[in-house]
Amino acid sequence: MSEHGRFAFEPIFNLVNGRPVGIEVERSQARDRSAVVVRSAVWGPRQLAEFDSGIAIASVLHGTGYDATVPLHVDVLADTVVSARRRVSQLQQCLRGREGDRPVPPILLEVGPALLAAPPSALAEGVAELRAEGYGIAFDEAGRGFGLDLVAELAPDLVKIDAGLVARLPHDPRARTVVHALGDVCRAVGVRMSAVGVTTTDELAAVRDHGIGWAQGPLLATPRRRPSTVGLLLPVDLLPGIAPAARPSPVPRTTPPAPPTLADLSQTPVALPDDATAEHVRQALADHPQAGCVVLLDAGGHPAGFLDRNRFMLAISGPFGRALYAERPARSLSEAPRTAAVGTDVRTALERCLSGDRTRSYDDLVLLDDAGRCVGVARVTDLLQEATGALPAA
Repeated sequence: MSEHGRFAFEPIFNLVNGRPVGIEVERSQARDRSAVVVRSAVWGPRQLAEFDSGIAIASVLHGTGYDATVPLHVDVLADTVVSARRRVSQLQQCLRGREGDRPVPPILLEVGPALLAAPPSALAEGVAELRAEGYGIAFDEAGRGFGLDLVAELAPDLVKIDAGLVARLPHDPRARTVVHALGDVCRAVGVRMSAVGVTTTDELAAVRDHGIGWAQGPLLATPRRRPSTVGLLLPVDLLPGIAPAARPSPVPRTTPPAPPTLADLSQTPVALPDDATAEHVRQALADHPQAGCVVLLDAGGHPAGFLDRNRFMLAISGPFGRALYAERPARSLSEAPRTAAVGTDVRTALERCLSGDRTRSYDDLVLLDDAGRCVGVARVTDLLQEATGALPAA
């Protein structure tokens, strides 16, 4: 059977700056959709989980030319996390084995509601194991598939509002109540929200009015055959402040929106281990031409060094620079990273950037979680654009 068109790749956008923050690999054909197949099959939980995990691996290996600076979102069922998590944990290994020395994207598992069986305690155990393997976790279709208590207890990296709920947001008070409750829980535990299937400008306005900072759907971009994000930006007329004044949001705003934080502007860092050589850094910058820096991380994921693209390239481009530095530890050329907590508001972060060492005022900020681990970088130009209301540069 032909593999043509079997999977597609849908971009996920940051609604603040218009840039892609992820790529979801979608199952385009009914034969690969577990919810469709299970209706005509007499399967137990183990058989369903083996099928679903096999399709997840096939979907990851289907794509080529991945952009390693944004996470790859891969769909799995809650049943699969419970019954086949060891097979799911092979996703990164399979992709690295095929890509060789080329960088691979971080993988975020979008856990969908159980079709047969996924007891909360077993799901929590599976999520913990996969996180320990380095996978991000999202709850897909959270409005109908996961209770608020489970969202609060497991604190996934992302909670996704399903397309059916998004479609009802502009006109259905009950849908708004559900999303408002989810938003309250997510804000309380520090979980980001994303909307799926945004199709109209009214839906986009409603999504924004509920404080949802990420989204995907036909209005923003159609799924593509390749997972590249090169040149991909949100259309200008869909950026905040650009929508026509004649089309106000139909959603009544009961509370003022929270001020934007660095989490809203976070981008996946180009990161290398702290024992990487200068040649490794040069290659990483060549592979990611849009990246302004490389962050060196220790074994625990804590930032150990920062290499600004311009200063690094200047250092190795001088007479004999490549010969002198290529095999030397990159850390010898690095500087201390400028760090900020991921929850810091934009204006506070901007003031901190502009009040320090003027030669480093425009260095990317390295964002840290509560344990001091690197969770992203934020560009100072994005902070300025957010603070002044300017349009993002292409």
